[in-house]
Amino acid sequence: MGESAINAEREQAILDAAYELIIRYGYGKTIVEDIAKAAHIAKGTVYLHFKSKEELFNALITRESDRVIDRIFVLIDADPEGVTVFNMYRYGWQGIQENPLMRALYTRDQRVLGDYARKVAAMPQYQQLSQFSTDFVRYFQKLGIIRDDIDAETVMLLLSAFRYGLLIVPEIMPEGSMPPMEVVGIGLAKVLSGGFGDQGSGNSEEGKRALRELYMQGIELLRSQHSQAKKESGKTDG
Repeated sequence: MGESAINAEREQAILDAAYELIIRYGYGKTIVEDIAKAAHIAKGTVYLHFKSKEELFNALITRESDRVIDRIFVLIDADPEGVTVFNMYRYGWQGIQENPLMRALYTRDQRVLGDYARKVAAMPQYQQLSQFSTDFVRYFQKLGIIRDDIDAETVMLLLSAFRYGLLIVPEIMPEGSMPPMEVVGIGLAKVLSGGFGDQGSGNSEEGKRALRELYMQGIELLRSQHSQAKKESGKTDG
């Protein structure tokens, strides 16, 4: 195995260790020394890959975002219905729900994210995502995928309420009372298809391209933040 492959493998081990510790203890209580121990490497080795804990966390968010996106499109591609309002939100919700870190990010869970939750909320790029989403609702309306007799802002608000509500509600439900994800997905399908789906002949292939572009815009925003953090980070923390 070459040196580059060894470095890549070690970097993934660091990210894996950070993922487990942050989900269990939260970003604020997770220090670089603990991450190094969990990855079975020296603390200094972590800093060979990441200049600071925040840079490490930014990289982790980018990696997990990529994984969620891949998962969403695997689910969409496997569904014979292709891109529909139901699939966009059912599988988008499912992909996030399956990933505790991304669920914490989308719900701004302070237990997991600590001060990072405030930083995410304050990002101008993060705030712009809602406008991107509204623009894409309008585009899907033109394609005949989303009904166009409800204004795009209202559609976006209602769809967001479904997504975030379903991400948060398991935390307040009595243990063991939450229906299986597949059952919830079927219910979500009926509600969204009946409420927002256009019964005409929507352009599914063009819709899939637009949907993929929307998710990739979100990823690019996170990567931009990661790159900026690398430039600004001149010291280690932990």
